Formats: sequence, structure tokens, C-alpha cells
Amino acid sequence: MNGRYIVWLGLAVGLLAGCSEPQYALPDRSTAAVQAEEQRLAALLPGELVSGPGTCKVRLLGQEGSSSFAWAQCEGAPDPGVASAVSMPVRVDGDRVTRPLDGSEYSASVKRIFPGRLAEAVLNDPDGLHP
Repeated sequence: MNGRYIVWLGLAVGLLAGCSEPQYALPDRSTAAVQAEEQRLAALLPGELVSGPGTCKVRLLGQEGSSSFAWAQCEGAPDPGVASAVSMPVRVDGDRVTRPLDGSEYSASVKRIFPGRLAEAVLNDPDGLHP
């Protein structure tokens, strides 16, 4: 390969990497405040997201003012031998839970519920946000 080509290729890759936005920064789960909020949400969400007794694993995605944004993976048992499960992003304001709409309304509702960069992360990299 020509030496100039390698230099130009390196510059192009560097410029593209510099122009792309950094990955959304998740809260540090080792802090007591994040752990406490995840525990609060894990206790609150089963009653809001699944039928019958249930449990949730929660990943706090961020907070803004009095709002918490999280990804919840919940399992419930509405009746003996019947299980239900859900995995979704949620917004929690106090005890009020807001979840995105289904189907064709999902993207627009995510953009309404979550702050800009977090909404983009939910839409573009949901697997990276799970608990």
C-alpha cells in the first residue's frame, strides 16, 4: 500500500470517529444513590407492569429533576401456572410510571417520554441498556 493512502485513510477514520457522538453515559451503579433508586423502582414496578405477584430487575438509565428513567425486566404470575413478562424502558415521576406505546407509536412515544440523547439510546441500542 502507498504510504500516503495509509495516512489519508487514518485521517478519515479519525475524523469520522471524532464526529460521531459518544455512547450514552449510564449512571454508575456502584454509588449508593443509584443502588437505592434501582431498589425503589424494582419494588414499585411489578405492580405497574405485570399482573399478579411479580419481580423486576431494573437498570437506572438517568435522572432529570424528579424523574427517573430506567429499563425494567419484569416477570409476574397472574394465575397459577401462568407467567407474564415484560422488558421495556420506563419513566417514573414519584410513583407515576409512564411507558412507551406499542407498535408504530413506539418511537414517537419514546421521544416524548425520554430526554433527547437517552431517547436515541433507547431506540438505537436497547440491548446495551438492559439490567
